Amino acid sequence: MEQLKIYYMPKLSNAPSMIAALPDMGNVAGIGMNFLVKKLNAKLFAEIYAYWPPYVSYNNGLIDYKQTSYKFYCTTSKDIILFTGDFNPSDPIRLYQITNEVIKMAEKLTINKIYSIGAALKQNMISTNASANASSINPIYVISNNSSILEITKQQNKNNLVVLAGEGQVVGFNGLILGLAKNQGIDALCLLSEIDNPNIIQPKAAQLILSTLVQILKIKLLDMSELEEEEKRKNFMQQQINYFEKATQDPKSPGIA
Repeated sequence: MEQLKIYYMPKLSNAPSMIAALPDMGNVAGIGMNFLVKKLNAKLFAEIYAYWPPYVSYNNGLIDYKQTSYKFYCTTSKDIILFTGDFNPSDPIRLYQITNEVIKMAEKLTINKIYSIGAALKQNMISTNASANASSINPIYVISNNSSILEITKQQNKNNLVVLAGEGQVVGFNGLILGLAKNQGIDALCLLSEIDNPNIIQPKAAQLILSTLVQILKIKLLDMSELEEEEKRKNFMQQQINYFEKATQDPKSPGIA
């Protein structure tokens, strides 16, 4: 079993919410959650220790070991709980254990609604609104475990959200948290930002999803200039990589010294 360590239990007022997400494709959720923890000045109040790493490091005969953990943060001024970690378990047993601990914490704190965020590969997404999908270069997709919550959220954010249509799967923590929350009678909503490359960090996708989330939660818009700068750096690095790849593959290229 996972080891939960609680430092203190935060005092929350009416209808608190939880934002829970783990690193995923393009690290959209990881970037987004780290940004929220920092900008909302959230305080650590509990940890779930993970079975990682399965080794210790050493330097000149002395070992260094730090067990990783999943962390719960609170921001009592806004009645929001944040949950995140360094990695998304690939083992189904570990994934269920972690997600169940999140649900248990949500019940202890009488959480009203759980939100998760993440990435969706571009070619896999189908929307219920063809015109919105065509007009939006980077749509934010939404899926929920409650049809009423889904409809209300969609109506309140008509210009930002595109509801997923058809049939499919949401894998990993983002999907499982919706299902386990539903089993316990907790409303949950997942926002997915569209990306075209899962192997490159996606600050812009994280920025877009956070812009939508703060509107839903009615949080004062956060300064996201650092995410914009990260996106510029990412684009510059990608341009450099593309240039060197093209130069090395072009038979007419004079070569690189």
